[in-house]
Amino acid sequence: MRLLWALSVVLLLQGCGGGTTDQTDKVVKEVKENLYPYIPKDKNLTQAIAIRFLNKATFGANAQEISHLKEIGVVKWINEQLSLPLVKDRYLIKTIAFAKQAVPEQNPNSIEEYLADNDIVFNKQYASFHSPRYMQSAWMDVAVNAKDQLRQKMAYALSQIIVESDFEPIFIRRGEALSRYFDILQHHALGQYQSLLTAISFNSGMSMFLTFNGNKALYQNDANVSVYPDENYARELMQLFSIGLNKLHIDGTPLRDEEGNLIPTYTQEDVNELARVFTGWDLKRNWRYGLVGFTRGDLTHPVEFTPQYHDDGEKELLGESIPAGLSGEDDIKAALDIIMHNPNVAPYISKHLIMRLTKSNPSPSYITRVATRFNNSNGDLKEVVKAILLDREIWDDIVHNRSVKFKEPLMALTSLFRNLEIKPLPYWYFCGFGAPADDEATNCTKVYDTILFNDPRSYLNQGAGRAPTVFNFYDNSFIPNDTAFKSTSEVAPEIEIQNDTVLINFNNAIRTIFNWERNRMIAGGSATSLEEIIQKAPAKHNIPIYYIGADKYYFDLKQDYDFLEKGIDGDTDGDFSELKDAYQKGDIAKINQSVKDYIDYVDNKLTGGLLDDDEKEIIYLELTKDEKGFYNHWAGDDSVKAKIRQVMDRVIRPLYRMIVTSDKYMVE
Repeated sequence: MRLLWALSVVLLLQGCGGGTTDQTDKVVKEVKENLYPYIPKDKNLTQAIAIRFLNKATFGANAQEISHLKEIGVVKWINEQLSLPLVKDRYLIKTIAFAKQAVPEQNPNSIEEYLADNDIVFNKQYASFHSPRYMQSAWMDVAVNAKDQLRQKMAYALSQIIVESDFEPIFIRRGEALSRYFDILQHHALGQYQSLLTAISFNSGMSMFLTFNGNKALYQNDANVSVYPDENYARELMQLFSIGLNKLHIDGTPLRDEEGNLIPTYTQEDVNELARVFTGWDLKRNWRYGLVGFTRGDLTHPVEFTPQYHDDGEKELLGESIPAGLSGEDDIKAALDIIMHNPNVAPYISKHLIMRLTKSNPSPSYITRVATRFNNSNGDLKEVVKAILLDREIWDDIVHNRSVKFKEPLMALTSLFRNLEIKPLPYWYFCGFGAPADDEATNCTKVYDTILFNDPRSYLNQGAGRAPTVFNFYDNSFIPNDTAFKSTSEVAPEIEIQNDTVLINFNNAIRTIFNWERNRMIAGGSATSLEEIIQKAPAKHNIPIYYIGADKYYFDLKQDYDFLEKGIDGDTDGDFSELKDAYQKGDIAKINQSVKDYIDYVDNKLTGGLLDDDEKEIIYLELTKDEKGFYNHWAGDDSVKAKIRQVMDRVIRPLYRMIVTSDKYMVE
């Protein structure tokens, strides 16, 4: 009743011109807050709740985002994110900028010239093996640092529905195709789903990945054999990108015929007819129609149309007709109109987005609410993501700390990176696949303020744009070989790629990350600054500074060191004066207590304090497993350098590793 009253007052004030603006704003604010009474506000929006929500809506919670969320509340945070402007061509610009710094002689033109639709084509002439590295680094930079986190998280979720990947061999040397692909996803991530499908259907990279480039209308080859149009994209456009294999109710459950059988959404004839639509299209600036090669065509601009190869006859698709005589572009748009009017699109896409963003096993009612919003908004993804993130079901899970989704390994890593606020090195040396020829690295170029992030599949079993097939990294219907899952038939797709080898490699990778920590780097040598370490790297054979296979970024754990030193020394001057070795007298009880407090500190940062007492005790015993507890192991070396190294190796690094690989961190 109170909500209805408030709405009436708003209408009265707005319709009759009565009341002040302040009064109206106050009532509108009250109405909006009452729409979501189940979402915690103010002091009830705890650290753990904030982290659990942000891990779904972003690439990972960090201190700044947590603080901002608590300050303005969930609804306003979402609306604020949705109002942030699009940064056009972000992924491609970062990719080109990296290439221009690394190999300027191969990339002499300006970024503006490469972006323009002209004959100056980025990476066409050289087809660099480094281009996927540029692309992957650009993606990580955006994931970690972009302000419009919700847009970028939606783009990533969509990349697992509308898949394009380096499974296409040409992308091994033409990584810019995937940069352009992610730009298309982010451009339409908060727009109309049909607009996204349209852009993807004209995307040059997709034409290569799903092989409709160079497609021709039915013809007889020299051997008098009938050659039909390639069906690859036509099939996946329906099966994976829009309507799925079987007809669905609005709640995502399958429709069945009178005999209880599943009902297919399309037939092979539909695939044949849709394949006819995608004829006459090829890469721009390709000197011969349909020619494929590492140095052929433009992979950053839409495909171009050649009428002579197009089938412009009438087509029958999903029970509807596409008239004869349409242009190639109008043919595609007519086909997409038919597909988007299929009732399967809303539940199929809504369920997939829910599974990628919030929950692996959404209830039919949750899917119904989101799919209904999809239909009512004509596929407006901005409205869809609001429905997903503001739904009562997911907030009931968040508030009650229910584990409803496993983290993807890549998301576990980006969450850690954002929490640690990784930054690019001031500069590093790009020596191609080689090494510096002399102490000044005269054969290398300096790359400034740029993150280098290499292919992470060896330890994550996934990477952005690195799916092994068009079916994504994992199967949405995957049920782990576990009694708890089998008994309920609950799925856990992300677990499918987390085998023993991957988990071991991921564990080791977390340890390696902390070798780059700024304080450790400075304390580990005679240098007094990060810049000095980099400058001396060629002469000192500091391989990670120039070896292309080593990721380039750093983070600063000064707050962590200060926390520990405050507990041990009572100050934060950086000398750890009271951290003694085993043969000196030290207040071991006080030192060990500082370790206990630090476990709470990091747990609060990463999970919001979700580790239970038993788990924290296990970690504490591991960190202080020597007879006397934690102390400086470097007997006889009481230098600050030795102590900082000890703090890193025996406390900071293993603690982060243990929490990051724990169930409290790896589930949402």
